[in-house]
Amino acid sequence: MLSKLNFLQSKSFIFALALTAILVNPLNAVETKSCEYKTFSINFDEKVTGIEKVTGIELLSQIADSCDFSIIIKDSIAQNTLSKDLFGINIKNLSLTEIFNIIISYNDLYYEYTKNFLQIYALETKTFKFDYITSVRTGTAELVASFGGATAAGDTTATSTSTNSVSSTDSFDFWPTLQAEIKSILNTGAESYEAKGPIINQNAGLITITATKKQLERVSEYLTTLEDRLHKQVLIDVSILSVDLTEGSKTGIDWSKFDLSLNSLSTMKDTTKIDKLNIIESVNNLNIVNDAVFTMSGLMNFLGNNGDAKVISSPKILALNNQQALITIGDTINYKLITTATTDTGVNGAITEEVKSIFVGVLLNITPEITDDGEIILRINPSVSELKDSTLANNSTLTMAPNTAEKKLSTVVKVKNNNTIILGGLITTSEGVTKTNVAFLSDIPLLGEAFKSSSKSKTTKELVFVITPRIIGPKDNTKITLKDLGFSKRVYEQ
Repeated sequence: MLSKLNFLQSKSFIFALALTAILVNPLNAVETKSCEYKTFSINFDEKVTGIEKVTGIELLSQIADSCDFSIIIKDSIAQNTLSKDLFGINIKNLSLTEIFNIIISYNDLYYEYTKNFLQIYALETKTFKFDYITSVRTGTAELVASFGGATAAGDTTATSTSTNSVSSTDSFDFWPTLQAEIKSILNTGAESYEAKGPIINQNAGLITITATKKQLERVSEYLTTLEDRLHKQVLIDVSILSVDLTEGSKTGIDWSKFDLSLNSLSTMKDTTKIDKLNIIESVNNLNIVNDAVFTMSGLMNFLGNNGDAKVISSPKILALNNQQALITIGDTINYKLITTATTDTGVNGAITEEVKSIFVGVLLNITPEITDDGEIILRINPSVSELKDSTLANNSTLTMAPNTAEKKLSTVVKVKNNNTIILGGLITTSEGVTKTNVAFLSDIPLLGEAFKSSSKSKTTKELVFVITPRIIGPKDNTKITLKDLGFSKRVYEQ
């Protein structure tokens, strides 16, 4: 069955509208005027009527009259948008839904069509769920050096103090930052409507926005990309090695002699294959091993040529993308600061004690960032500190801050996923006393002293950090096994 509407009358003019409906189910067409199973062809012929344009609301109204449904426009933004002229309308065999998409959706408007009732609106309120921590992450580093002196002038004593201070603070407050970003994404200037800022419930992780269709689409795309990046994790496998350097290596390990043929690749008869791999990049104390079979045994063999090498720690830690991981190995030294209050008459008053502590040992700060090409940028800050006087260790009766020596490295490197970084160069020197004695004879009173001896010794050590990062993401289909965390098998408690 074929029906055609050649001329339709508007409020102020008559325009030619060829409206062709092809029935899919002719039987239903007899019972109702519904256009659910029809397709339409609409064309404006300027030669026939002299009219070349029509507004969106005029076109929808004529189709509504033909198909017997009602229209409600819910806000002024939608009204203004549909009142704009449409030029060059030439639609061929499209369904009612397809026509709605062309006239309504393509003009950044929403619509709902149910039970012969069409609602059109421009603004929608949508709530997004975003999982992230609510706390503010802040890192502060401060270095203070002060010195003072006293000068006497008559009966009055004056004290002068000078202080030099260098400090840096790194702070990341996610939710206020995200709120400002969303507002900027909403109002790019592409739409005439200026959306208000989002309503954010940090504890629930909910973001509520009222905006136009295109504005909400931009925010949705941004939040999806942001969540994908933030929720990726990096499994960081760290081995911290200590090498007691021999006399010939007191200046440190010569990494220019590092050869991966010392590892399992040495079993290969054709050693030229090792050179073709181009697997190691070495700059001073930093080595990056990419696309190679790397084993700890090979590294230990190499370090053994420079001294006595041993593993002092082998932690594994998960870190979110762009969030720092902190590894510490050492001791906390407690000490007391004693302050004596002096009255106006110069008499000593109350004595107060304040317990303080200082960390001594190895500290490793690592911040990973995953790139779009699946590689990892690492900001690595290792440091090692030690007491200048070893007799102060574990002494809780100190009355002043102990003197410490600290050495640091800082580097930013880019490495392929699941490849290895080797970082060395932190050398420490410690002095001690070596005591020897002859068994039994050294225990004889008086005479035993003749069978004892002591000598000063100096030990030079270099710390080596072996770091292997691996991306763990929600879309990477990667899983963490107990083997990845250093366990050979799982033990169940009964």
